[in-house]
Amino acid sequence: MGNKSIPELTLPFLLTTALCLEATHIKNTFHFPSEKMTWTEARQYCQRTHIDLVTWNTVDRVKLSKWLVKIDVKEAWIGLHRDPEKDPVWKWINVKTGEGVAGHDLSQSSEWADGSQSGHCAVVRDDLMWYSVKCSSRYNVYCSRGSKTLHHEGNVSWHHASQLCQAFMSSLATITKANKDDLDNSGWIGLYRQAGHNWSWVGNSSSNYRNWAPGEPLTTDCGSYDPKTEKWYSKVCSQELEPVCYDDNLVVVNKNKTWEQARRHCTAMRTPCADSSDSCVYSYKMLSLHNLQDYDYVRERIYRASTDEVWIGLRYLAGEWRWMNGNKLDDQGMLPECPSLWKNCGTLSKHDTNNWISRDCSERRNFICQRRKMPIGKEKRN
Repeated sequence: MGNKSIPELTLPFLLTTALCLEATHIKNTFHFPSEKMTWTEARQYCQRTHIDLVTWNTVDRVKLSKWLVKIDVKEAWIGLHRDPEKDPVWKWINVKTGEGVAGHDLSQSSEWADGSQSGHCAVVRDDLMWYSVKCSSRYNVYCSRGSKTLHHEGNVSWHHASQLCQAFMSSLATITKANKDDLDNSGWIGLYRQAGHNWSWVGNSSSNYRNWAPGEPLTTDCGSYDPKTEKWYSKVCSQELEPVCYDDNLVVVNKNKTWEQARRHCTAMRTPCADSSDSCVYSYKMLSLHNLQDYDYVRERIYRASTDEVWIGLRYLAGEWRWMNGNKLDDQGMLPECPSLWKNCGTLSKHDTNNWISRDCSERRNFICQRRKMPIGKEKRN
């Protein structure tokens, strides 16, 4: 299958650079494989071939939407998932660790299509089998009062059905083997999904009886995106959609090298251009940064490094700290004006240290390189 990519897009947190010096940007690209897969398969694909599924923390949503509309994408998987520990809560995937979800609760975000993220409730349909549907759907109601199970016309949501039963001095019906034959029409029953994958009866009623239809219960735990409506939708994770992956121009190298060895390793790296062009190649240099505002993104990218700190393209030369691209460090105060013997090379911590760190250049640690596209003729001269 083909794989469509948008030209490199500069993130909102672009690094500012001095005039006449080589520009240093962190850039993201979107990737859309023309192949449908489940949400889990989609995330595995994105992690295997790129970085991960897109989230609004990692890409420019406006540019993403325009691009998806341009290539006529109706709906696609994104990195949005229900929290397995808290059923009503939705979060972005944890890009830093590559597993699970993290961050703020997004369940009340205005990004959702109306009612899309609502919970899971059980309904009896005309075939008298049970189905898991969104609690915001509208059906008639089964209420229980004592040993009686009564059917009421209502065409209401599950939560309104619960209120309706209470108005009749009853509760949504708990179904057992003893009263299962009372179900002779479609309607809500008092079974709903709690945190994780557990289903319970209202009022903590105890009944192990189930009459799920084949393939049920379904749970809409995975998030998709419609670029035309610009809204999120909750989907059954086993549904097949195309994913949108993202990539950037950074490479974390999990090899322990001295600063100089790391610099040479980055410089020696060459990879073909993403568009398979014969006229260009990707070359690499150690990462040069400028602003503290870029810390969070880069720190997440180096989280899975095997060393607590990684080498970056920062070096003390001729009495001042400079980046490998020739730019002078904006805030010299973050590093010693006269570093200790041999501590002339800069690192970045993957933990919460909000400054550059000077280290002995002969120490060995992981490092991070930055990719740039070069015409082949020019690349050979560098």
